[in-house]
Amino acid sequence: MNANLEHGISAGISRIDNYFFMKIKINGTLTHGDYNIMVPMLREAIEGIENPNVKILIDATNFDGWELRAAWDDFKFGIEFRDVFSKIAFVGTKAWEEYGVKIGGWFLSGEIKFFKSIFEAYLWLNEEEATLKTPVEKDLISRRNEIREDLDSLFKSNLKRTDWNVPEADDQKASETIVAIIEERLSEIKKDVKDGKYKGY
Repeated sequence: MNANLEHGISAGISRIDNYFFMKIKINGTLTHGDYNIMVPMLREAIEGIENPNVKILIDATNFDGWELRAAWDDFKFGIEFRDVFSKIAFVGTKAWEEYGVKIGGWFLSGEIKFFKSIFEAYLWLNEEEATLKTPVEKDLISRRNEIREDLDSLFKSNLKRTDWNVPEADDQKASETIVAIIEERLSEIKKDVKDGKYKGY
């Protein structure tokens, strides 16, 4: 099913069994009228489907924000379908959008992630979903993601340090230096783990 929506939104839905893929492209400022068209379209698509599984790609690279009433519509939209969306990939260019995605994740049972590249968003949406059998496994996945984010932040903060002898403007040289340091330390940690250094730590 495909539909061209006015007021800066275009959307399309494809379906295989109870799996749905929805692509939404946003241009400019969202209005109340946009949601009046989009929400019924999604309701109709999943009506009568037991345990629908919906993945969404939101292309917001030209998104400017919401009208006040539309912002409330967006919140209600997320709450109504919170148990339907398994993955939402939000592609944007603005820092406030990334923060908004993190806040939105608090209200969703599925995953939501911010991307700056449509290609990377597609790759993530197409990843095979592992079957999580226990709360422990879910916690391990969550912790793994937190560690990855911490490492990413640490890498970027060291990239811009000005108190060491790698010119800050030469980001490529600085990044290569940091990677070499990480690889060296990782080898040391692997050896320590193998030798049992962290047992009972």
